[in-house]
Amino acid sequence: MRIDVRRGVVSALLVSAVVGLGGGCMTGRPMAFAPGAPPLALGTSEGLALGTLKLANVYRTGCMPHASSITVNSSAGSTRFATAPFRESAAENDQYEEVLVSLPLAPGQYTLTEVFARASCGIVFGSGTATVDAPFRVEPGAAVYIGRVVATRRERKGDEPRAGSVIPLIDQSVTGFSGGTFDVRVVDNYAADVALLKSTFAPLANVAVQKPQVGASARR
Repeated sequence: MRIDVRRGVVSALLVSAVVGLGGGCMTGRPMAFAPGAPPLALGTSEGLALGTLKLANVYRTGCMPHASSITVNSSAGSTRFATAPFRESAAENDQYEEVLVSLPLAPGQYTLTEVFARASCGIVFGSGTATVDAPFRVEPGAAVYIGRVVATRRERKGDEPRAGSVIPLIDQSVTGFSGGTFDVRVVDNYAADVALLKSTFAPLANVAVQKPQVGASARR
């Protein structure tokens, strides 16, 4: 099994591309510790949501999906955060990538609603969305743990929701999105996730991370 560990997050170019995908009230932001992101400023106007994402794949393993962004919704609109892998395995029998999630947000009630993914096979490109239902609350000047999202793409059966659109036909089929579906879970992995986040991002070393009830789940 090959495992790559990478600590860079997103470039300004990727953030711009993600913003361009949105519409309406959608805005785009980098994660808290992305290169070029503004310094973290926990206070009355900002809090921090922390967690992890595992995007696994057991269908069309020659076209491994990669998380491109995650979206959170609130009464004020939607915010899309660009993502990049912290580590990944491309092994056919253990294919996944993991993302460290750090979302700077104004105090309020939010729901993590989707993971947008892309895949490529040579000159063929496809995309899809794993739907999530993970509510959380951000308090002023505080950091909160929102859970570990585990989204696994597998072969679709019957009338199960597709992992992505059927159009364009060839691209979406070859890359596994029209013929696949996402199983999604949100689990409590607080101790391991917080330890990993703190060891990776120095500014979190002395930050207390709140642990609300975690465990909302959904399937795509």
